[in-house]
Amino acid sequence: METTFVVTPDELNSNFLASLKKLFKHRRQLQISVSVPEDFNLLQTETPQASIARLEKCLEDMNNKTNIISFTEAQLDEIIFEKL
Repeated sequence: METTFVVTPDELNSNFLASLKKLFKHRRQLQISVSVPEDFNLLQTETPQASIARLEKCLEDMNNKTNIISFTEAQLDEIIFEKL
């Protein structure tokens, strides 16, 4: 079983640890890795109106076949392996 948690440093407390213990209580060992994710402005606060406008723009781009990036599964594998 593999699970990814995205948390703030403030959320790393005894409650979080208790949740981990409960979630993985039937496992003999755990492997824990910690990394800082790249932001890409995904964590910025967005109003509901801005969110809808962004989604509508994405749908318009898809319908007009503009601003679209596509690749095969093999190409995706290459991209992933380059990043490892």
